[in-house]
Amino acid sequence: GLFLCLFGVTLYLYFNPTYDKGRQGNHTSVMISISAIMFFIATLHLAINCYRLLQGYADNHIAPSGPAVYLSNLKAWHYILKDVLFATQQILGSAAA
Repeated sequence: GLFLCLFGVTLYLYFNPTYDKGRQGNHTSVMISISAIMFFIATLHLAINCYRLLQGYADNHIAPSGPAVYLSNLKAWHYILKDVLFATQQILGSAAA
């Protein structure tokens, strides 16, 4: 919630016509682009985790050890995608810093 507000204010200030365009250089454009990509990756990562949570605890709750078995499956597409998104987020964050 808080980061959504901060990201929204950042984009508002960047695209606001009254904002001093003299301060917008190549570095600022690159940082805004990286921030937008990281925001969308983080949102997708959260959505995948919510999907896994619902699948694990809502759809597999009847089977013995259902949620634990479902969530410990390391070969599932959602687990691999979640880890790829996390690694991409870390690489982009380290590169921008």
